[in-house]
Amino acid sequence: MKPENLRCIKKLLLRRLNELQFEAIQAAFEKMAMNDNPADFVDKASRDLEQNSEMMMKERKRSLIQELQGAIMRIDRGVFGICEVCEERISERRLLAIPTSRYCMACREKEGNHKAA
Repeated sequence: MKPENLRCIKKLLLRRLNELQFEAIQAAFEKMAMNDNPADFVDKASRDLEQNSEMMMKERKRSLIQELQGAIMRIDRGVFGICEVCEERISERRLLAIPTSRYCMACREKEGNHKAA
């Protein structure tokens, strides 16, 4: 991959990582500011549903943060764009579309087929 493309991808990854981390901090402050004493049963049920939804969203964001950090570390170590299974180059087209990709398309498809079986 061209060095300028690699720098651009790293910049995008870092920007997205910073956004997600800021959102997490902001959500924590908002949660602390909320009143934890719902007025009635309906309010409590609504708050419980909202908290479950928030927990699922937090988990997805945490996972994405880890993927972004992993991609940035691979760039820094000079192994970005190398498939973790077959050690072949991942296509630049795939990396531009999904910069957190750790597998080439062939290995990704094999992995998908094994999970379905």
